[in-house]
Amino acid sequence: MNEVVASHFKHIRELARSIEGRLDQDTAVDRKIKGELAGMFSVTIVATYESIIKETLIEYAGRFHSKYQSHVEGDFSKMNARISLDNLKAYSIQFGLAPWRDADAPRNATTFHKVLHLDRPIIERRFRKDLAASYGNLFRWRNDYAHERTASTTFGEVYESHRVGQYVIRAFVKAFEQG
Repeated sequence: MNEVVASHFKHIRELARSIEGRLDQDTAVDRKIKGELAGMFSVTIVATYESIIKETLIEYAGRFHSKYQSHVEGDFSKMNARISLDNLKAYSIQFGLAPWRDADAPRNATTFHKVLHLDRPIIERRFRKDLAASYGNLFRWRNDYAHERTASTTFGEVYESHRVGQYVIRAFVKAFEQG
């Protein structure tokens, strides 16, 4: 599964570099195009996250039984951005990931909660940005663009939020690999 995640995130990196390389001018037209691309890019990133989450859940279900895998595949065929941080935590409980047994662990916490809890300070120190806020911003910008055709951010902000927010997805995949 790590190869799939790496492939998806490599595609996003290459796309960002390509767009930044082509629109390095600061004209009104370029700013308008970059605004539109920022909205489209947020849609692309969230769709990529949805795909990774769906593949992770289906693969995990397949470890138990092929009928369970088929059922999960049908249930999650159209996720429609149901991958907020709260959704991911709920999936970790719903799919029966191992409980996180610690005095500081929240009630009903799983391996996903633990992985996220351990990774979060490292990521936030590295990027100097809040992990949950960066992840949440991507969904807000995606919704702004997808539903209102407004780009309330810049291309650089979208990419920077992805650079931080991707670690939520990485933690989710890692937790499901651990079981």
